[in-house]
Amino acid sequence: MIGGGWRGVLLAAAFILAYVALDRVSFIHSLSVVNITPWNPPPGLGLAVLLLAGPRFFPLFFLAGVAADLVVRSLPAPLWTPLAADGLVALIYALGAHLLLRRCGFDPAFGRMRDVLWLLAVAVVGAAVAGLAYVGLYVAGGVVPPGLFAAAFARYWIGDVIGIAVLTPAILLFRLRRPVPVSARVAVEALAQGLLLAAALWLVFGLGGSANFQFFYLLFPPLIWAATRFGLRGAVAGNMAAQLGLILVFRAEDGAIVTTFQFLMLALATVTLVLGAAITERRRIQTALHARLEDLAQMSRLSTAGEMAATLAHELNQPLLAAIVFTRGAQRLLAAEPPDLSKARGALDRAVAESQRAGDIVRRLREFMGSGRAARETVDLAALLSDVIALAAPEGARRGVRFVTQVDKGPMPVHVDKVQMSQVVLNLVRNGMDAMTGGGDITLSAERVGREGRVEVSDTGPGLADEVAGHLFEPFNTTKAAGMGLGLTICRSFVEAHGGRLWLERSGPSGAAFRFTVPLFEQERGGEG
Repeated sequence: MIGGGWRGVLLAAAFILAYVALDRVSFIHSLSVVNITPWNPPPGLGLAVLLLAGPRFFPLFFLAGVAADLVVRSLPAPLWTPLAADGLVALIYALGAHLLLRRCGFDPAFGRMRDVLWLLAVAVVGAAVAGLAYVGLYVAGGVVPPGLFAAAFARYWIGDVIGIAVLTPAILLFRLRRPVPVSARVAVEALAQGLLLAAALWLVFGLGGSANFQFFYLLFPPLIWAATRFGLRGAVAGNMAAQLGLILVFRAEDGAIVTTFQFLMLALATVTLVLGAAITERRRIQTALHARLEDLAQMSRLSTAGEMAATLAHELNQPLLAAIVFTRGAQRLLAAEPPDLSKARGALDRAVAESQRAGDIVRRLREFMGSGRAARETVDLAALLSDVIALAAPEGARRGVRFVTQVDKGPMPVHVDKVQMSQVVLNLVRNGMDAMTGGGDITLSAERVGREGRVEVSDTGPGLADEVAGHLFEPFNTTKAAGMGLGLTICRSFVEAHGGRLWLERSGPSGAAFRFTVPLFEQERGGEG
């Protein structure tokens, strides 16, 4: 991060200036004699630089501390006391950075929940050790009376922990990068969170003064909102805004009140940070799980396509042979004397139609074997069911299965990933065919139910055993000797990703029926307008 040459010198100077500026801005209600403030953000900046540039840059941390003491604080005598104190603090935080990077596997991008917890642990322990060393040296130098040791240590420790918990994640997450575009809706929501935070600050410190500590918890709702909505980035930004607001308010408050509020500030910062990290971790796991389910779904499609290959090859062979026969007939008709142009044209038209039928079979198979990551499109439920029946018809004919459709009149448009929803229907159809060893009927119905389209796939098989029906949607639960038990689990995940639900409607001696719903696109569009 620091680099060499003039660029390195400029970055080092910028760091020292920023360190001194932060110390000056936060220099309020300092503890007499040693000038320890209730909120100390400079160590947060120093630790962030050590994590990005490496612990070997701790001398720069030391120089920044000395510069802050010279500019912001009046150095007490003897001079060796602040120099030794600043050196030990820089060395302790450099050791903390080394432990995070080399021993704890810390990721400065906070890719995991444990990264936030490790940072907070190092902040708590490192600030305690630094506080003991810092205040202990001033006691040894005769600057701080021994009776003031406990109060000075407590203020130093909590101030450093707050500074690190608030500033270090902010620098690591929002360091110089290409700006991420922010939508208007996100900007409005962030503004609303800021206004709610400002209102909470006014309620806390405006209704009877800051002595009413019970009002302090009004600061939690806007920060929890930011953390749950935007994850770790929202939590970090909210913490920064809240702490800056508190610093501005505390300038007008009594120093004793500020000391009491330190513990509340620490609770606010750590709870918000951990909540934001938990939300981000949960979303990351959900994304990875969804990607894994898509991979499993792709494997399921390939397996299904392999099982259907023989039947589809027979189905494809018929139109191709017919096209060849009609084409050769047209050739003979054209070679005759005189050529029969009318019959030849008719034969060629039939050949074209058969070729198109073969192309439709290939297209349906190619779509079904797609990756499942295609963009959503608007399709009609009746057309989707028709495509699935056309794909399953060859295997159904071989098994003696008859398909029946019952579809409401009028369009039922849905905005879906066609590959995923086709797999849902086809999986239910094939489960029904597997249940009917001697053939039977499979009924596919689609109807409007309020603002949703409801699809039902039923069979005339023997139904499901009670012990199987109770665990249908659990992974690896299957009654098939060669099955993996993931079909219905994947189907449910696809349906729920589209805002619907999938369930077993009924099961008995007359057969089983599955239903799923999906929002109708025209209703959604009307509601948004």
